[in-house]
Amino acid sequence: MASDLTKRYGAVRALEDANFECRRGEVLALVGENGAGKSTVSRILAGATAATSGSITFNGSRFEVSSIAEARARGVACAFQELALVPDWTVAENLALPERRGRGLFSQRAARELADELLTGLDVTHIDPSAVLGDLRLADRQVIEIVRAIAADPRLLILDEASSALSPTGVQWLFDRIRDLTATGVGIIYVSHRLSEISEIADRGTVLRDGTTVGEFTRGSWSDDDLVSLMAGRTARRHFPERPALPDESAPLALEVAGLRSEGLENIDLTARRGEILGIGGLQGQGQAELLRCLFGATPALADTWNVGGRPVRRLSPTRAVSRGMGFVPEDRKTEGLALTLGVGENLLAPWLRPASPGGDLALQRSRTWIDHVLSSLSVRTRGPKETVSALSGGNQQKVVFGRWIDRDRTVLLLHDPTRGIDVRAKQELYRAMLALAEAGVAIVWFSTEVEELVHLCHRVAVLYRGRVARVLEGDAITPDAIVGAAVGTA
Repeated sequence: MASDLTKRYGAVRALEDANFECRRGEVLALVGENGAGKSTVSRILAGATAATSGSITFNGSRFEVSSIAEARARGVACAFQELALVPDWTVAENLALPERRGRGLFSQRAARELADELLTGLDVTHIDPSAVLGDLRLADRQVIEIVRAIAADPRLLILDEASSALSPTGVQWLFDRIRDLTATGVGIIYVSHRLSEISEIADRGTVLRDGTTVGEFTRGSWSDDDLVSLMAGRTARRHFPERPALPDESAPLALEVAGLRSEGLENIDLTARRGEILGIGGLQGQGQAELLRCLFGATPALADTWNVGGRPVRRLSPTRAVSRGMGFVPEDRKTEGLALTLGVGENLLAPWLRPASPGGDLALQRSRTWIDHVLSSLSVRTRGPKETVSALSGGNQQKVVFGRWIDRDRTVLLLHDPTRGIDVRAKQELYRAMLALAEAGVAIVWFSTEVEELVHLCHRVAVLYRGRVARVLEGDAITPDAIVGAAVGTA
């Protein structure tokens, strides 16, 4: 139980008198907009940071810890939203890390045996313990983060956006593990922006807004609109905006590829007209990430036909792609989308700065009107363009990655699951920005792991299966059942 939990970073208030309780054997959802204080709560409970004031009671005793190791020893473990893993180490080494402190020489063989036992016991059979973590897909790295937390045998497990990178199959795997744990009396604090997941897995919930507890709910007692209204402090009535009209066949092609092939891809044919939102569906690991990277020139590829904006592509790199009018929001904002030591403004300007061009204050001054426009239009919570981007919440960081392409005369914008791990309000702001770009004539190619996004916002959906386009859905044929059926190779 947490009472009057408060955390301040100088003048910044992350938590202010937050109160909540998680009981044994239950799942408590912790919900709120980005910046509401959810991750701060997770970090305090996990021992990663200390509260400024307030108290925590755990198993009948006062809970005060000064490190993650101490929290784990007391029975509290956390799978963090920003993965606390070492990318250059193997899966086995990462899983052994928490248990090796002060235990003498490290044994690779013992680490592999431990990892194999853990992964097999938790029904994770597709990940090789000897694989280098950084070579894995983000979804599999997320699985390893969860496995490592469960391996601590906690009495309280905190899952901070643990499903954000998982496919629907991965989410079901996670829910099975949660049910196994709660059946033994483990309490789960589940932090997520996916309201459908919360309604399925949570027994109760606490809503945070601006670092303060503003309400509680139990399963089945609140609608999505009720929760969004409580989270945002305003009435919410519609989750998805109206999509713009489908461009007619006279609209010029912004992107045309035929016979595109690369590692993991085979004979991909795709077209997208100016103003069209083309969804990319399918289970994760079927070639979607490779497709977007190839289209942006980040991964080598060949094609029989490849045109961008009506001009043929011969050799493509990310620099050439930007000069040809393309933009890209990558999967992992931390490692691929942002320079975390630079400011918000410099990150927005990153694709437009060249080695010989002026940077720093001069670049910010010259582009200040545009920067202010982007920050305002996306409601980015920041103290200004010079604030270090690492100080922003995850949702606001994602807005910065997306915002660099606004009003930049783009032809094609490639999006890799841009709403992953952000709250409902931030999603709605990104939806509106996407639709505004489409209405301005930008072709959007959008891979989403949330089927409902594809159904409600895309004009067409190309579903990938084993590196091929299994089916292209249009109009009324875009349904959840059709997308899932094509994704598993049954339709």
